[in-house]
Amino acid sequence: MPKKKRKESASEQAARFRAEVERMIAAGELSPTEADEALDMLVAKSLKAQED
Repeated sequence: MPKKKRKESASEQAARFRAEVERMIAAGELSPTEADEALDMLVAKSLKAQED
């Protein structure tokens, strides 16, 4: 039988997420600059698709 998932509050989940992001940045697995550029590109594509 699978283990029951632990319920987390929104603030606990956000703190866990921030800690994991910081770990990934420190390990060189995540580049904030590249992530910003990728997000900007996705938003631009989405806006262009909505205009068409």
